[in-house]
Amino acid sequence: MSLRRISLVFFLALLLPACSGGPPVPEEKFVEFYIRLQMLDARYGADVALQKEKADSLMNSYHIDKALLDSTLSWYNRRPERWQKFFSRVEKRLAEIKPDYVRQKSR
Repeated sequence: MSLRRISLVFFLALLLPACSGGPPVPEEKFVEFYIRLQMLDARYGADVALQKEKADSLMNSYHIDKALLDSTLSWYNRRPERWQKFFSRVEKRLAEIKPDYVRQKSR
């Protein structure tokens, strides 16, 4: 009987994130993380070791580990229409920060 209760608790624990309304990483945070990750890729793409080091540092600063990233990507992959919304927000945010980014690059 005890094993059934434990199994039920684990099942419910696995089910709760699936029932939640949003992605594991909130969308606004994930948009900012994604943009910064893409900027790192553009800047350090030729040096794979440095790129990985910078990406790991970025993940730490956003408090995102591999499991949380994977679960967030899975959440979006189960909802392809949300990817459209996500990338629309990315484009909007890039348009907002582009003038600042261009000024930094010209220095």
